Amino acid sequence: MTLTACSFIAYANDNQKQLTLATTQWCPYTCVSQGDKGNLIGKYLSDILAKHNIHLSVQSYPWARAVRLAENKTVDGLLTATHAEAPNLSFTEHPIANFQVCFYSHQASHWRYQSPLRLDNLTLGVIKGYGYQKEIDDYVSFNQSSEKIISLSGDQGLLRLIAMLKKQRVDVIVADKLVLNWQAKSNRLDLTGIRNVGCTAAQPFYLALNSDLPELHTFLNILNNEFVLPENQKKLEKLIEQYSF
Repeated sequence: MTLTACSFIAYANDNQKQLTLATTQWCPYTCVSQGDKGNLIGKYLSDILAKHNIHLSVQSYPWARAVRLAENKTVDGLLTATHAEAPNLSFTEHPIANFQVCFYSHQASHWRYQSPLRLDNLTLGVIKGYGYQKEIDDYVSFNQSSEKIISLSGDQGLLRLIAMLKKQRVDVIVADKLVLNWQAKSNRLDLTGIRNVGCTAAQPFYLALNSDLPELHTFLNILNNEFVLPENQKKLEKLIEQYSF
């Protein structure tokens, strides 16, 4: 059986199944171009699925396109996602891990994050299509058509937002703390002049599959059972610790 756009479960040698998931450059969580060094969720899930004779293939796209490909059934699903980002997909019951969104401003700014989110006339820089946290997502959605939101797409979106913040072309940007630390260290960015001005509570992210996928429930059962195993949770914690600069 060959893998085509309409055939999502491929059988390789020895009847090995294949799962093809889309992701984006969300280093170090999912960063295909960096291999295992910057694709810790891909490595973690590949090891889990290999125990069940399932090969994981991960394809990287700009995030909005990755979501569209999963919803259009061109790929089997998304490697990582929140319910707000892809509500039409079927999610694992248990999350893979948590992420934490923080706000960053120029050091000259006196603004600090407090809930409920209020930015008054300040501009907020975000990545197009990302699900950050409900409070932030609602704010972005409500103000999307105004000049209060600067929305960038593409794999270099966060790097561009950081550069804009340093030049004070945007007042505040929002990013996962681990991701921003990774970008700063990997690209030798000088973050002098930028400060963390508050974080939201940690939020879970999941693996999501298209609902028409053959053996959907088999895959979900495998993943849900694996995600709650203490040895797997400890393994993932150790992987994440490597990038907690």
